[in-house]
Amino acid sequence: MTNALSVLARQPRTALAAAAAVAATTGLAAHKWNAAVQSKRLETAFLYRSAASPRRSAAPPPPPPARVDLRFVRAVLAFLRVCVPGARTSEAAVLALVATLLAARSYLDLWASANGGHVVKAIVARDKRSFLRRAVFDIATMMFPMSFVNNSLKYTIARLKLLMRRRMSLYFHDKYLSHNTFYKLSNLDARVRNPDQLLTVDIDRFCSSLADLYCNISKPLFDIFLFSRRLSRSLGPSGPLFMISYFTVCSVILRAVQPPFGQLAADEQRLEGEYRLHHSRLITHSEEIAFFGGAAREKQYINHAFDNLVAHLRKLFAARWRNGFIDAILVKYVATIVGYLVVSIPIFFTDSHIFRLFSSSSHLANKPSAAGHNPETDSASNIAGLYTRNSRLLLQLAGAIGRLVLAGKEITRLTGYTQRVSKLERVLDELGSEGAVRRRFESTPDLQRDLRLAELMQPGKLVVAAEHDEQSSLKVDAINLLSPDGTLLCERLSFEIERGCHVLTTGPNGCGKSSLFRVLAGLWPVYGGTIFRPARSRIFYVPQRPYLALGTLRDNVTYPMTWEQACANGATDEAITSLLERVCLDDVARRLGGLDAVKDWAEVLSGGQKQRLGFSRLLFHAPQYAILDEASSAVSIDIEEVLYRAVKEAGITVISVSHRPSLWRFHDKVLAFDGNGGYEFRAMCDEDMPPLVPPQTA
Repeated sequence: MTNALSVLARQPRTALAAAAAVAATTGLAAHKWNAAVQSKRLETAFLYRSAASPRRSAAPPPPPPARVDLRFVRAVLAFLRVCVPGARTSEAAVLALVATLLAARSYLDLWASANGGHVVKAIVARDKRSFLRRAVFDIATMMFPMSFVNNSLKYTIARLKLLMRRRMSLYFHDKYLSHNTFYKLSNLDARVRNPDQLLTVDIDRFCSSLADLYCNISKPLFDIFLFSRRLSRSLGPSGPLFMISYFTVCSVILRAVQPPFGQLAADEQRLEGEYRLHHSRLITHSEEIAFFGGAAREKQYINHAFDNLVAHLRKLFAARWRNGFIDAILVKYVATIVGYLVVSIPIFFTDSHIFRLFSSSSHLANKPSAAGHNPETDSASNIAGLYTRNSRLLLQLAGAIGRLVLAGKEITRLTGYTQRVSKLERVLDELGSEGAVRRRFESTPDLQRDLRLAELMQPGKLVVAAEHDEQSSLKVDAINLLSPDGTLLCERLSFEIERGCHVLTTGPNGCGKSSLFRVLAGLWPVYGGTIFRPARSRIFYVPQRPYLALGTLRDNVTYPMTWEQACANGATDEAITSLLERVCLDDVARRLGGLDAVKDWAEVLSGGQKQRLGFSRLLFHAPQYAILDEASSAVSIDIEEVLYRAVKEAGITVISVSHRPSLWRFHDKVLAFDGNGGYEFRAMCDEDMPPLVPPQTA
């Protein structure tokens, strides 16, 4: 037995690198083969369901299943460049620090294995002095660097995830909050139903999964190299090579039986988003639902979404249980048996063919040492220490290879997150251009209607004047006004509104009044003709329900400017207070705590107070043109007159939408839609003025 150990101690180490390379190549090939198998399974199942249910053929095709392919690799690399944009960034520094700490932890594990062997050797040899030195002094000395490395590794990994999430979130915020993409995504496109879920939860999980994958691959690979190199000194290269070969076979088996976890993860996030969406809608429309008494109906919606999520999670948990059972058998328990057998071969099987197979690769297998014996194996204590050290090293090697094999789970989970995040990026990129939104209008089932729409939906132009141009006017030249579903609202609409000419827009519901303003603002694309309008800062929109921002009352008056930006333009608290007095909100400001009061203004203020706050915002910005879309419908007639007179005195040209007869006298022209695609733009005459009090009938 002693000779056997000494023989294996002199095995060459040159074959280890080649063995590791072959194993890595084999594992990668197995992974790619399994990805193709899982993809084929999903495609076959989908085709079978489609054939069995012909009523679903008209529905849009489902997204391709999440899988490991070239598209996935390209997407991960692209997002990795977003997370780590350069070698001199903080993300790259933390990434290098994580790699350094992982290597330090591997060397500390190697030291712990060697020290464990020395402790067992001292116990068997009854060497008290050596035992105290190894078991007490050495461990007491090394516990400080070991604790430092372990906790520093946890900290740096958490910081790496946070830095990556910050980069990804800011990257998507730039896309989502530019060119009114957030509006187009919610109102003009149905491909992404829950962008809030994607922008918060999915990006976070993608970054966490990517960082974990980096750690779960880099450390096991380094451990395999380090522990195999150390074991080859005692067992020769055949021992580590045998373990690597075993786990390669396990990888092939596990990939063949593993469920499509990537697609399951993507479906889980989709169902989580839909469940969250129902709760968000309930919060947003709580007042309307309460008025209608629709709590029971909303509960049905929410419970149905939750039941779908629970059913999917049960399926996912069952798949994880089946896969985990096989993983534990092959990667944990059978691997432990194999590891102990490999360590015991030089001790119990020295006369068998197995030992000769393990030692045949060494040209020094039959050469005795110079002294005729190996000092490491000349006593029972040395053998016990050597066996303990090698067994721990081999178990750690098995654990490293097992973690590398199980990292495939992290890859499949990452495919699901990557698919959803990539879809969001693709949709945001498409919606960032006007042409992409225009293509959303084109598909119709009626051929004649489709040809007609193709004629009407020729690309138009939106010409925006320069910021310093104070003489620009608002001109619409032969545009076609269409709704998102392709309904023609008005054909060849043309008019021009000069400075100081106040226009009232009228017409039945759904005729295109608000749609025109969306086109003027650039929210909807221009078709057919050309629109000439002032710069964005010189035209202001006041809706029927003004948006109230989070913050102080002062912040709501200056919105979308911050107070710092407003101060740079000469704003003062006295000016803000004066504006609130002009719109009859000074008493509200005093009662609620002044300009610095922070409240949920959407809940605190009444409908009329909200509209008056919208007029104060308009007076603060003092644009050239103001679009008032039923902006005074909730205030009394006397307050309405005060608001309109204040706007006209400020030199703001008003374009109003209102059904109130009291507003006609504040306008010079009327833009009347007939609801059938026609319109009339003319000066207002006395006959147009409706009576404030309808005539009494006999």
